[in-house]
Amino acid sequence: MVDAANTSAWKKMADSNPVLEFIDVVLRGSGQVIFMDNPLTGLLNFVAMFVGAATGGTSYEVAIGSVIGTIASTAMAYIIKANRGALKAGIYGFNGMLVGACLPTFLQANTLMWIFVVVGSMFSTLVIMAVANFLTPYKMPAFTFPFVLVCWLIVAFGYKVGGLNTTGLAPAMLTDFTAQTGTWGFADWINSGLTSMSQVWFVASKWSGIIFIVALAVESLWCAGLSALGAFMAPVIAYLTGANIGDINFGLWGFTAALTAPAVGCVFLQPTTRNILLAIFSIFVTTVFQGAISAILTPVGLPSFTFPFNLAGWLFLFAVMTWDTKSS
Repeated sequence: MVDAANTSAWKKMADSNPVLEFIDVVLRGSGQVIFMDNPLTGLLNFVAMFVGAATGGTSYEVAIGSVIGTIASTAMAYIIKANRGALKAGIYGFNGMLVGACLPTFLQANTLMWIFVVVGSMFSTLVIMAVANFLTPYKMPAFTFPFVLVCWLIVAFGYKVGGLNTTGLAPAMLTDFTAQTGTWGFADWINSGLTSMSQVWFVASKWSGIIFIVALAVESLWCAGLSALGAFMAPVIAYLTGANIGDINFGLWGFTAALTAPAVGCVFLQPTTRNILLAIFSIFVTTVFQGAISAILTPVGLPSFTFPFNLAGWLFLFAVMTWDTKSS
């Protein structure tokens, strides 16, 4: 766990200096991708992005975009005078970080793309406020739905204009399927679990995955453990049900479960035995959602992003909302 005294000292400096406060809020926004209100977690997340770029797990455009997106979405929250408590906890930054990492992944890097990174990240702040206002009466979080919606719209828009060129995307038939071939051993499982962790941020690097897990452990061992459980358990489920091994190894089956498991098991519910078991069940459900939603979106050439996590997380929390829920 992070040293409380050092955290307190940093917080005091940030509270007394507007520049340091902005840096602190940006870092907390990075940490909030997986629910962590901790600037050190956020800093390590940014480090993991650039480690991923350096090791070939993503591009430097994606790493840089994640920083720009977090800054832009956080700045928007200041501009529109968003709720001060939520702002300082980084709530308005994490969707922007994901938008900033997503667009350079799926669009050709050019001047127009960078404009959309900034504008899309800023818009994600408005979207999270709108979704949060809608869900507040039910005490439900907005999760990463603002990022999902913004990136669905921008990527789809890219199909209709010449300036935003989609890369690596092509609509296909719902029934298109690649049969499972080859072997999948213990080393593959370890690699796929770590890569699943990093794919939350559009990075395919086991080294980044390790850093992301450490970043979570800085704030919460429960969150780190459950997130890792989701990331490592989902590829096994995918393999046993016959999913493509290349996709499993690339982390495409585990990153959404890495979000659902901690949300259900320790972030929005108390980490009791009952809720931990529920979190394990949510991993299976999220994996099925991952495949089903990806199949539904295949004909229109859109990725599922983290929507399977959003759907599973909402359904599980709505189902048990009379239990010992934490305030979001």
